[in-house]
Amino acid sequence: MERYSMYIDGKSVDPESGKWLDTYNPYTGAPWAQIAQGTADDADRAVRAAHKAFRSGLWSTLNASQRGLLLHKLGDLVARDAKKLAAIEVRDNGKLIAEMQGQLNYIPQGITTSVAWPTR
Repeated sequence: MERYSMYIDGKSVDPESGKWLDTYNPYTGAPWAQIAQGTADDADRAVRAAHKAFRSGLWSTLNASQRGLLLHKLGDLVARDAKKLAAIEVRDNGKLIAEMQGQLNYIPQGITTSVAWPTR
């Protein structure tokens, strides 16, 4: 069974509680993956890491054009993996593959038109 951990401070981490939730395929009724059962402490750790990265990490040294290029790269990565991401959502939520692929085709556009906000 697949297991999806949390992504905090640049790495995949297990929940501090050690607890995982089964997620069920609505078509088969069978569990297909486990997701980390995050706690308030996990959320706090993630927020602290994001704040630190935003204020003092590489992102804080980039100008708007450099941030825009990174957002375009993120959009490209989502577009590259759209079929895989759609398959995960279909299995997890029971949505139609055509619907999910259509939605995922628009996500890169939304990412690349986002504003790169200043840090100060």
